[in-house]
Amino acid sequence: MLDRARRSVSSALVLRGEAGMGKSALLGYAAAAARDAGMMVLGVTGVEWESDLAFAGLHGLLWPIVDELEGVPEPQREPLAAALGLAPGEGRDRFLVSAGALSLLAAAAESRPILCLIDDAQWLDLPSAQSLTFVARRLVAERAAILFGAREGERRRFDAPGLADLVVGGLDRTSAGLLLDHSASGAVPSVRERLLHEAAGNPLALLELPVALSEQQLAGNAPLPGALPMTARLRASFSERIDRLPPDTREALLIAATEEAGELAVTLRAAAERELPQDALDPAEKIGLVRTDGAILSFRHPLVRSVVYESATLGQRQRTHAALAAALEGGHSAERAVWHRAMAALSPDNEVADALEASAERSVLRGGHASAASAFERAAALSGSACDRARRLSAAAQAAWNAGQGDRATGLIQRALPIADRPQRAWLLFIRGVVEGQSGWLLDGVATIRQGLAVSEDSSVTLRLLREGFAMASQAHAIEEAADFVSRAVDVAPADEINRFTQASLIASAAELSSDYERSRSLSAKLVKLADGIDDPAGLIWASLAAARVGMRQEALHHANRAASNAREQGAMTTLPFCLQVQAAALIGESRLELAYASADEGLHLALDTGQLWAASWNLMRLVQIDALRGDEEPAHAHAAELQALVARSGAAAIGQHAARSLALLDMCLGRPAEALERLLTMISTAQPGSHPLFLYGVPDTVETAARADRLDEVSWHADRFRHWAEQYRSPEALGLLARCRGLIDEAGAEEHFARAIELAPALSPFDAGRSELLYGEWLRRQRRRIDARRHLRSAVESFGRLGTAPWEARARAELRASGETARRRDPSTREQLTPQELQIARLVAGGKSNPEVAAQLFLSPRTIDYHLRKVYSKLDIASRAELAGLDLGEPVIA
Repeated sequence: MLDRARRSVSSALVLRGEAGMGKSALLGYAAAAARDAGMMVLGVTGVEWESDLAFAGLHGLLWPIVDELEGVPEPQREPLAAALGLAPGEGRDRFLVSAGALSLLAAAAESRPILCLIDDAQWLDLPSAQSLTFVARRLVAERAAILFGAREGERRRFDAPGLADLVVGGLDRTSAGLLLDHSASGAVPSVRERLLHEAAGNPLALLELPVALSEQQLAGNAPLPGALPMTARLRASFSERIDRLPPDTREALLIAATEEAGELAVTLRAAAERELPQDALDPAEKIGLVRTDGAILSFRHPLVRSVVYESATLGQRQRTHAALAAALEGGHSAERAVWHRAMAALSPDNEVADALEASAERSVLRGGHASAASAFERAAALSGSACDRARRLSAAAQAAWNAGQGDRATGLIQRALPIADRPQRAWLLFIRGVVEGQSGWLLDGVATIRQGLAVSEDSSVTLRLLREGFAMASQAHAIEEAADFVSRAVDVAPADEINRFTQASLIASAAELSSDYERSRSLSAKLVKLADGIDDPAGLIWASLAAARVGMRQEALHHANRAASNAREQGAMTTLPFCLQVQAAALIGESRLELAYASADEGLHLALDTGQLWAASWNLMRLVQIDALRGDEEPAHAHAAELQALVARSGAAAIGQHAARSLALLDMCLGRPAEALERLLTMISTAQPGSHPLFLYGVPDTVETAARADRLDEVSWHADRFRHWAEQYRSPEALGLLARCRGLIDEAGAEEHFARAIELAPALSPFDAGRSELLYGEWLRRQRRRIDARRHLRSAVESFGRLGTAPWEARARAELRASGETARRRDPSTREQLTPQELQIARLVAGGKSNPEVAAQLFLSPRTIDYHLRKVYSKLDIASRAELAGLDLGEPVIA
């Protein structure tokens, strides 16, 4: 890794293992080797109690290179500086903070290669962990390497999806014996054998366990301690060595263990607060438990720090936190000082609780929701009144849910409900309903939402309850429940613009359910315009869906992109998966399948990570949809089976129907019309016009499949129902699909209907427009009008080829050959040779953006952009930006 970093090839690795297996030793070896090679070494160690301080880990790692902030692109600089506490501001844009950290490392690496070392990564605060894994996944061509050490078996685990893992196991017997000989040379064979057996290859145990034994025990003249689990043995070994130190040294060690940043000056100031001598730490340093390097104090091993803190009494810890709070007061570490004050408090203290609540609110603005939840919870414990405790527990529950910690949120709600007043109960029941519905059975969430409505007195809370209840009920096919939720919105008096937007979205849905289509279309179009003035991700999801409902596909994508971007900025981990599935849907509507797949795949993994079955189901359904359009049969069925299992656990029946429609399309394009028709007939038998997408696309699919299977008589009732609905709804998209259906059904008037379908094709997605061209071309060829057919079939071939829907392209090519013309094979020298990331970079560069500008937009470094651009030039056999600008690469989308 170090060699590659010096050659501008970046990499990242997570070393995993139990305590004492040698992770820290390997990190230390890497640091020494890097310094010998002239590399800059940055390091930080996670501290358990510090895991609630947002961006504390990132601050510790990047502090030595903050002078390079000027090299960070402007949009990223301010959020990163705010997150690190170097500038005023909120630092709430989590994506830009992470991208800024990447840019800062890349800028610093221009002068010399960098090695980043993060030990005890399981104790990193969540925002830092997410930012550093974001950085590690995007390192490509920078002169940088990142090594994480993560201890397994702790209550928290360091999850790093997308990063390589290396499990550090125990030493073999020969190596273990050699190491033991260094630490227990005087041990008799029987004791040596017992130590080898007890250590089981654990290097730290081989070094430390003998130190805890007396000379009599090593000589075999006194019994050895009873067997304990390895981590407990190691803790006991360190504890015995600590217990032999003078009292002043033990207290100074506790201060050092509690001072999370390793700042020697802060430790010494706190020790002075406790009236300890300046040389109090010397005995611990002499036996190697701690070491100093300039202004930094570090422990012999992370486990030593844990033992020191855990073995202290509650009173000792509180006195230590008080001393550190005093040592940090008035400096640049106000957040740390507040936390130490809170940890030192022995009884309710409203002043400390207020300060901690303010700290929590700042963490929310910075996107540090997990840290905020801890701060709110501690503030609740220090609150003097039940009302304040309930309010702060409620805020903690909301923050925990936003951080993706559903079980934690539920526990906080359970503690808050018995002491909450009526308005607080309504909000707590809203959060619980959301958690239950999104993480478990949808109808359980609906029942809790109804309880919240019964006590809600606030219009904002009521409207959010109604919106969430409607969404859950409709996806669970509880149509009467869904209709009841939206019908009640008209009686609510909105308090602000967001309330008015939410109310309008519910009334539009009510109009759709009651078949008042003109009002539904009018309100939906109004919603799309109103959405320009809001930034709430949940509201923007509804705006995107409303735009899609009335055929405003570009607006649907615009608001979906805004929803995803804002959710990232706000660190809303439980909202982002829904934003990503809506973004994927809008991209599918534009037939931009490669980008849609990336959004849905990210949304799926994020939803599964946070335990959100419903959101995971939505994103899985999008993957099935894209697999089917591409004709990728094996992944389509694999994803569909995974989706079916999730739907069975969540009760999201409507999502399962969407997947059934996709599998039917797959059967259709692979020449299995009978199987496709059976799926579709089952699906549309329960689809109502109010379930807009299923009905809008499902019935035309059914008609087309029935025509290919020569079973049109079986779908006449569905076709009549669709005609009645489309003529009432009157959107160009619905009328275009209706014309296509009538062309298949009405043989006498087919040409007129198909011509109308082609006229309205621009209102359809590129994929559905291609299908209209294909069906008209097929009809013309069957009428022996081959020359007329070719124009439409050529158009279909080009459309399907451009979209990457290979089976549909093959079907159109076969029809074109049957008409007497062979389509020219597309030149594969442009898009098809590029990966999705290379294609996006090429599009942006061709549009005139510089490498730094592209890097800022795609959250990569300029070096990585240059690396990919060289590959683009090589693949396309070009040599300049001017040549790239002359190619047809399509338009870029920044999500």
